[in-house]
Amino acid sequence: MPTAVPPPVPESGPDSDEFPIGATAVDVAWSNDDENVWFVTAQGVMGYFEPRSPWGNVVFTPGPGVTGSANSLVIWPGHGAWTFLTAENSSAFVKCTDDGQYQIYPLNGTTDCRALALGKNREGRTHVVAPLIGWNSLAFIEAGGGTSYSTMYRDGLYGIAIAPQQQGRYWLTSPGGRALVGYDVSTGTFGAPIDLGLEPRDVAITPAGDVVWIATTDKVILKYTVQSGTFTRVETPFPASRMLATADGTLWFVSTAGDAVGYVLPDKNRASTIPTGQGSRPTGLTVSGDSRLWVALSGRQGLRRVSRHRLAVVSGDGQKTSAGQPFPQPFEVKATLLDGTPVGGQKIEFSVAEGSGVFENGEHTETRYTGTESDRLGIATSSRLTPLKEGPCPVTARWTETDAVASFTRLNVTPQPGTADRVRYVSGAGQTVPAGKSFEHPMKVIAEDAQGNPVEGAEITFKVRGERMAAFPGGTDTTQVTSGSDGTAESPVLTAGDSPGGFAVQVWADESFMSLLLQQNIH
Repeated sequence: MPTAVPPPVPESGPDSDEFPIGATAVDVAWSNDDENVWFVTAQGVMGYFEPRSPWGNVVFTPGPGVTGSANSLVIWPGHGAWTFLTAENSSAFVKCTDDGQYQIYPLNGTTDCRALALGKNREGRTHVVAPLIGWNSLAFIEAGGGTSYSTMYRDGLYGIAIAPQQQGRYWLTSPGGRALVGYDVSTGTFGAPIDLGLEPRDVAITPAGDVVWIATTDKVILKYTVQSGTFTRVETPFPASRMLATADGTLWFVSTAGDAVGYVLPDKNRASTIPTGQGSRPTGLTVSGDSRLWVALSGRQGLRRVSRHRLAVVSGDGQKTSAGQPFPQPFEVKATLLDGTPVGGQKIEFSVAEGSGVFENGEHTETRYTGTESDRLGIATSSRLTPLKEGPCPVTARWTETDAVASFTRLNVTPQPGTADRVRYVSGAGQTVPAGKSFEHPMKVIAEDAQGNPVEGAEITFKVRGERMAAFPGGTDTTQVTSGSDGTAESPVLTAGDSPGGFAVQVWADESFMSLLLQQNIH
């Protein structure tokens, strides 16, 4: 029976690309039947996630007798979700229907299985194909539960990939033979091994069947072009685990060692990554009907939605201001494709939580567009944001035509400053000039309240101590300056008098009893 889980709200808010599923998935698969992302846990528990608003998921509790460990999942249209369970003294194919009913089809003995795939048999009927590790053969299970086997392959089998457009040809990896091996359904025989020079693991194939990708135990993926029989070596930041080749020619891969989704773009010979967060441990991936990539995160019991478009922060994060005062700078983001190509003329929505701040339009959201000129291509810039309360003030930028999001999370808002309590020295003291000459640098201070917050609009007084030692413009020994938005105030030009010697300039804010004495010298 299903265990209903309330529709999840992403922990990081409605703009998050992570969604809890209440289970630790080891593999995921897309079902066209119900348009859901199905998942399986290491214990063989299955369920599904509904990738639409309102987000929701279901975990189906297995009935008695369903025990063991699982590694993979495959969706058989019209026939439910299938996995393979390995127990201490037995193994079995297990089917789960969308009403939560489990059906067990045991094998005669125990073996392990890393991957499952849908293929055609000699008569053109679909069945599930499983490379059996330890038995060195393929198992085929029909919709009614009938199971048959291939001949043995001496060097062992591990991964399997079958192209949707060529379901009568299977591609397998043989770790013992360090080879890629084909299986011909029409003859029921394995082909000659294709030497890889590395120990292979998982394997993936493009929908058309023209390119096979082989993961290895090293930080290397091999790309095998079927027509030419040639290999391309792709270095990766971590050993690849699950792989998925999409129709546009992109290869996606994950590994629990990487805390990232890796990808290799068409016609590229290098891998790139998209971080999924420390401790996320991605384990499986699938593409939904709307071409979005979904990744299982075993470290967080959730799924992550990965965009093929990128929205990256350019500037504006890490700023600080006080409540009621605008941040010094606007926020900038850049819209690109995965290969880094910037995209102009795109609608970007900047937003902050309602009640936390307003942009220059007086609202908590505003719409801007990415630039189309060469130096601003793909870049969108917000207006300045005025926070309304102290504390964190995360800002989100969303590329509305895609699912790409960028976040400004290091913004800090201090309490609204009180009146100026003191001035803090910055620069300009200790200068020496000849008599009658102007001092080279102004004197600079910052007005602060009692808590040390900068105060805007404070009246700062600079007064020369010592008769006729120096004067500000107009020949006066006293001048007043209003502090700026960051609390700073700079004195006007100070000109030395005719007599050599030292003197001090006293500086204070408003009616404060605390002041500074800045020493200057004339020679």
